[in-house]
Amino acid sequence: MANEPLQEQLSLLYQLQEWDQELLSIQQKLREIPDSIEQLEATVVQCEEDMAGKSTELAETDKEQRSKNAELEMNAEQREKYRDEQRIVTSNEAYTALERQVEYLDKEDEEAEDTILVLMEKSDQLKEELAELEVEVNREKQKTATETAQLQQELQDLETERDEQLKRRKAFLPKIGKKLRDEYHRWMKAQFENQSGAARAKTGFVALSKNGVCASCRIAIQPQTLKEAQKYQKQVYCSSCKRLLYVESAIPDIPFP
Repeated sequence: MANEPLQEQLSLLYQLQEWDQELLSIQQKLREIPDSIEQLEATVVQCEEDMAGKSTELAETDKEQRSKNAELEMNAEQREKYRDEQRIVTSNEAYTALERQVEYLDKEDEEAEDTILVLMEKSDQLKEELAELEVEVNREKQKTATETAQLQQELQDLETERDEQLKRRKAFLPKIGKKLRDEYHRWMKAQFENQSGAARAKTGFVALSKNGVCASCRIAIQPQTLKEAQKYQKQVYCSSCKRLLYVESAIPDIPFP
């Protein structure tokens, strides 16, 4: 005949395990939300850096354009001086030499004017890109503010839910025998001591068994093992995954799980 106290204890332990898995899920979300907020803020920072870089490029382009315009002004002044000197020189050689200087300035002006045209086009393009980036930055800031507020509210709700679950858990624990409870906690602790264990812990220490199959490892339980587990005279473990078996009783009137 089944030992109802043991079956009841396994039922309670399984219920505790279900709550703990919910807590694991909550804790995972609590760890993920700050990272999500940080990623949102990082996107805004990146957009601002892109805009700052574009502003610097535009400033350098405008500075180069002013420099070329100043060069044209200086050449114009120098050209006027050469023209004035041509009016007073008395030899053909001196006049020709001054004419060569004027031609050299004309060539410099041509190159400078071509450069200025290129710089003007680049400046216009940069201004257009900068305006687009400004719109993008404002959009990202608004998006970040909205989503951050939602995440912070979710964080607050999860913290409240976690605290309520922990309070309920604390009140529930005395219902489970100390020996069984300690074994469960030792198992959970062992799983969290390594990275893969944290994932294993989510599958639980107590494994349900329906139709003779362990719900944890999905392997059929050996007939003798299943028979022993159904008696509920002692704790029986799955020979494959080593989890504590909580099986359907041979008596159909007993609720399961």
